[in-house]
Amino acid sequence: METRFKQAMKNQFQKVQFTEKHREAVRKGIHEELSDQVLLPMLQTMRSGYELTQLLYTKNKDVVHFNEGMIYASLHRLEQQQLVVSEWHENEKRYVLSNKGVKLLAKLYKETYFPSIQQLLKEARYAND
Repeated sequence: METRFKQAMKNQFQKVQFTEKHREAVRKGIHEELSDQVLLPMLQTMRSGYELTQLLYTKNKDVVHFNEGMIYASLHRLEQQQLVVSEWHENEKRYVLSNKGVKLLAKLYKETYFPSIQQLLKEARYAND
């Protein structure tokens, strides 16, 4: 038996019509926020992409399924946003939070990622009005 909340959510989302552009924006936003929520805390100490991959597979196997390409794409995006810095050690690139990344991580600890996802959904709904 569905709760009243689930039924209300189902009814509300039936009214929302997403274009493919909106769907892609939601997917991208969710992916970026999930990768930030998962990767940033792991980058408080310097790690290679391989180490991150192994940690994600062993510790978060049931929570989030990242493939290696997504991890490196996320690391590149975080580096472009100056949230992480990298340096080469021997033959591998290693990543760690920048000062900007440390501040963002502190902010993320204070709030959840749900408001941002809700904002994406709200924007999609208003775009269809």
